[in-house]
Amino acid sequence: MSARYFNWKLAIVLIISLSVLVVGAFCLRQWRKTGRAERGLELGNKAYQAQRWEDAADHLGAYLAVEQKDISALLKYADAQLKIRPAKRSNVQQAEGAYRTILRLDEGNSEAATQLTELYLGIGSFGEAELIAGRYISTIPDPELRRMLALAKIGQRKFKEAATQLKAIVQEHPDRVLAYDTLGQLLEQRPEDFEDEPADLFDRAVNNNPSSALAFVVRAAFHRRNEKVPDALADLERAEKCDLSDTDVRLRLARELVAVRLLDRAEGHLEMLRKADSKNQDLWQVWANLALNSRSKEKMLKVAEAGLAELVSQPWDFMPMAAELLVLAGELETANECISRLNGKGISRSTVEFLRGLVAAESGQLFEAVNHWRESIKAGNKTTRVRLALASALADLGDSQSARQQLRMVVSEKPESLEGRLALADLLAKSGDWAGAFEHAAAAASLAPDNTAAELIRLRAQMHLLNTQGSDQGQTGVQTWRDIRKQLSALEIKGETAAEIKQLQFTLALRQKKYAEAESLIAELEKAGLPKNKIAAAEAELLADQNKPDQAIIKLEDAIEKFPDDVRLVTHVGLLLDGQGNREKCEKVFQDAMGRINEPFALRVLGLMLGRLYASWNQPDREFTLLTKLEKRLPNDIPVKRRLLLCEQTIRNPGLSQRLVDGIRRLEGEDGWQWRYEQAKIWFAADDFKDRYARVVSILQENISANPDDQASRILLAKSYERAGASKLAISAYREALNRSPDDLRVIIPAVAALYNAQEYEQAEKILSRASDQKLSHPALRDFQLLDHLRRGQLDEA
Repeated sequence: MSARYFNWKLAIVLIISLSVLVVGAFCLRQWRKTGRAERGLELGNKAYQAQRWEDAADHLGAYLAVEQKDISALLKYADAQLKIRPAKRSNVQQAEGAYRTILRLDEGNSEAATQLTELYLGIGSFGEAELIAGRYISTIPDPELRRMLALAKIGQRKFKEAATQLKAIVQEHPDRVLAYDTLGQLLEQRPEDFEDEPADLFDRAVNNNPSSALAFVVRAAFHRRNEKVPDALADLERAEKCDLSDTDVRLRLARELVAVRLLDRAEGHLEMLRKADSKNQDLWQVWANLALNSRSKEKMLKVAEAGLAELVSQPWDFMPMAAELLVLAGELETANECISRLNGKGISRSTVEFLRGLVAAESGQLFEAVNHWRESIKAGNKTTRVRLALASALADLGDSQSARQQLRMVVSEKPESLEGRLALADLLAKSGDWAGAFEHAAAAASLAPDNTAAELIRLRAQMHLLNTQGSDQGQTGVQTWRDIRKQLSALEIKGETAAEIKQLQFTLALRQKKYAEAESLIAELEKAGLPKNKIAAAEAELLADQNKPDQAIIKLEDAIEKFPDDVRLVTHVGLLLDGQGNREKCEKVFQDAMGRINEPFALRVLGLMLGRLYASWNQPDREFTLLTKLEKRLPNDIPVKRRLLLCEQTIRNPGLSQRLVDGIRRLEGEDGWQWRYEQAKIWFAADDFKDRYARVVSILQENISANPDDQASRILLAKSYERAGASKLAISAYREALNRSPDDLRVIIPAVAALYNAQEYEQAEKILSRASDQKLSHPALRDFQLLDHLRRGQLDEA
């Protein structure tokens, strides 16, 4: 048998061939990988230049997977990630990682350190921002990074440390205007922590930088915040004469010009910026704000369309503002298209719901608007703006309690909110809470001493309070009336809102029975620009106050012929006719008006007023018939349904009562308080109350938990405890109600009754004594006082 032969030559050839193949494959793979990376860099740079941020991030990411040390590419990659819309947490994390990689490769890279610190400041991670800025500040002696370190300390309430850092910057770098601005605003916001005057600091910024437009702009902003408008205007004019080649400075100047309502001058600067950089997102944000302030539908539409056209590749930051402009310009179809695009892109649900609410409100669908705005708030939109819009819609729907709740939340969360204070003061005035209106108007006036609207509401509230209290009978009252007169004269000299001031002066003269003066003021109302229907109402008010009701009625009837849809004129003449006992003509005035007016708010006011008149005339059948027809005519009106629930015919018809409550629930939604209250009332009055007791207590407690000021629910809860025999719980609920409204007879009377039933006579006596001191009057109070005298054996007093 022959020995096996091994072919070494063939084996060596095969090994060499295999090695060549492996090396070739590896080289080919590396070549392809390098090629793909280079291709990724090329495509990434092109996408970055074209502002296609998602494509830029994808391509640059592919390149960086191979070339992990390219700092220029890392910077672009991080920037692209942060500009992707909608922004996601993963985008922020990728950018964060890229900046940290750069700082590991190059500790002295100021751009990466600054951008990473700014990123942390933007997302509220102040501790991380302080850590990064503090770590690199020794190797990167950049004043801007030091300013950011101060901002990080402010975010952590390390105010004195921040001030020390900022003072060092302006001392060493007197040309750093933004450091002055940051320190100045800190001094403004924390006067209790610092003795320095912010005004001195802003003056130093200008004195040290007399040719800097930015220095004048930041000082102008300081003057504006402190209601020194002439000084602000002077600084802005000086800023316009300085070098404005820096885009950010010109943009900030335009923003301040908008804030002081110099819209034409602001628009001139924006036009120049558009020529230089038409795709600047901040440019269009400022322009949109200008359009909103102009209140010109034409300008709003123009800015919205131009902005969307210029930002066509990246419209997402501007599109919410564009949609709002389109809504206000009446272009609802186009606005809805923008909202659909935002929703499809996955843009913030809170933003989308807010915009949908605007469209619904503009279409007259207030309930739908309310639902959208509530969803926006649930999704995280806690801005003053959405709450103000929601409060306005709720007030128009007749739900003043919920409107007050929203506005109280605004002033609670932001006591410095002038808009919130004014809106709450105005709403309280309309509902007759003059003490509350005075409180919040005074707070608004202290926030903005030159705000005429705040002063007018405050003075009107003060007049009502004085008139109610009869203070004009004493020397103090005379002095107070005199003060009001002086303040109105001072406002008149300013030359603002002349018609409103003249109208208030007329009311003041009427309150003081100075009829000759009131008559002369009427002649001035038209010159001041007051609408003719309001002038007619004032003339009728003067005649009625002079005990000339017939002449007042003739004056009002003439005015109604000219202004047939004016609800105030109709209600005024109707009440005068009722005062004369002319019920037939009074009824006809209301019915005729309801026949010709179709606006829901006006119909509600007229219908509810006539319904109350029927009740006062002891004509319950007519009231029920009227309200039944009105409810069919206004199927989405909750106040009408609630008034109908009070009718005896409704109370006797459980099916109708439940249908009305279900209708309110459908309109309000599950979180609504009105359907809960009305449902609890039905169950409270039902024969099976014991079976319903737990549920009654539960839904009323839900109401009170959602709104601690809901006194109606609290009183019904107390009555429910009382009916169930839980007297201690009832008295506790009544005490809570009395603490909130100590002078409200609707609380006092049932509370005293409950205390008497529980034999808590001393507590009842204290409440009755306070009511007597406050000169509160009601037959039930006299009954309780009689019982108290009899209980004590004080027969003469009894």
